[in-house]
Amino acid sequence: MARPLLTRVDEPLHGAVVAGDPYTINLQVSGRHDDASRSLAIQILADPDDLQSWTSIGSAQVDATSHRFSVDVRPVQTLDDEARWPKGGVLRLRVVDDTGVVLPYDAEGGTVLAVVNPAPAPTGWAFLVEKPPGSPEETAAYYAAIDAPPTLTDFITQFTADDETTARYYNTGDLGIGREMHCNPTPANGLACYVRNFGTFGGDPTVGLDLLVEGGTPLATVAMVYAPPIEAPNAVTFMVYGGDGALVQEAQLDTRGDNTSIPQNCLNCHGGRSSYDAQLHAATGARFLPFDPSAFAFSQLPGLTLAAQESDFRTLDRMVADAAPTAATRELIDGLFPADNSFDPGFVPVGWRGKASDARIYREVVAPYCRGCHTSFANGPNDPAAFTTAASLRAQATNVIAKICGGGPLGMPAAEQTTASFFRSSARALLVTWLGAASACAP
Repeated sequence: MARPLLTRVDEPLHGAVVAGDPYTINLQVSGRHDDASRSLAIQILADPDDLQSWTSIGSAQVDATSHRFSVDVRPVQTLDDEARWPKGGVLRLRVVDDTGVVLPYDAEGGTVLAVVNPAPAPTGWAFLVEKPPGSPEETAAYYAAIDAPPTLTDFITQFTADDETTARYYNTGDLGIGREMHCNPTPANGLACYVRNFGTFGGDPTVGLDLLVEGGTPLATVAMVYAPPIEAPNAVTFMVYGGDGALVQEAQLDTRGDNTSIPQNCLNCHGGRSSYDAQLHAATGARFLPFDPSAFAFSQLPGLTLAAQESDFRTLDRMVADAAPTAATRELIDGLFPADNSFDPGFVPVGWRGKASDARIYREVVAPYCRGCHTSFANGPNDPAAFTTAASLRAQATNVIAKICGGGPLGMPAAEQTTASFFRSSARALLVTWLGAASACAP
């Protein structure tokens, strides 16, 4: 049996989100040490871009009776210290005893812990532009090429069936809107779905859910169809209908509207390796995405809770699993809804189970902020951008840090609402430390 971890740092917690102006923040640093004779130095990176720039900002003595230590430190003491912990950025901290031993904060021996100051989404970023925007005229040509039904009523008449499966939820993961999803297999071994959207992008989830329950006129309805084979141009097609049920040539998917072109804005998530040919008016490499209930919020009204709709989500994901999904999407679906078992919100792929720290990165960073789109990458069965293993993400550390900590305009996450949630969370603190990246990652 492993020896209990006694010498350790208990506070602050690794990944803690600490709100306020860093210039005014005091942090309590506490823990315990086996040797009560030890004195301790509290150190931070004086320059987040230099991982060797450790400087002491406080000291503590281990109590002879309890073996505990506790001290309050102020990382930013003068205006000249602002680079240590910039507003909205990540602070790295460690505790070193007088023999040079750096105290661990977890059972794996992690010694550099990080806290993050929450921040709004970066103002210099543009969203949903990894796939460049087109034009209303090109969207009209695309609709003609795919023979899009001119109205939502026509689409429902052409594509829906008696075995339709529905689900209602609030999409907190990327769009921030209430959704009423309808899907069914097609006679040609394909898949057809349409989803009515309610509320305002990034609005109050309660309002979005209420509007969803009340019904009425949706903001817009998005429709998708898969017609095999997946390799064919326009194997997966996209259509957007306005509140009046007629096709629209532009669709804004956030508060910014940096890319309102159809299908280009859809392709930003529905196909990491997808492309659009404006000469042929054809999208190639597009995919259906898995339904991940852990990225949704639900009404507590009867019939609309997650528990009440769990079997519907299992059915929806099985439909996606039959619609030529990527290997990453199939692995996720099988993990979220294992055979004969209930929904598993804590699923971690095999490639992320090597260490507890790896599994934490998957659960708290990849799952909520990355996998919703990255499972759509399909350049072979082991596409590194699908992030199916810890090693695949580590191998892309330089590019990942440049995307999440850079000045834009092409940052990650690619969607506005996901980015807003990401910068309010512990994710940056966890990720830059796990990758050993030299950055405060401030917007």
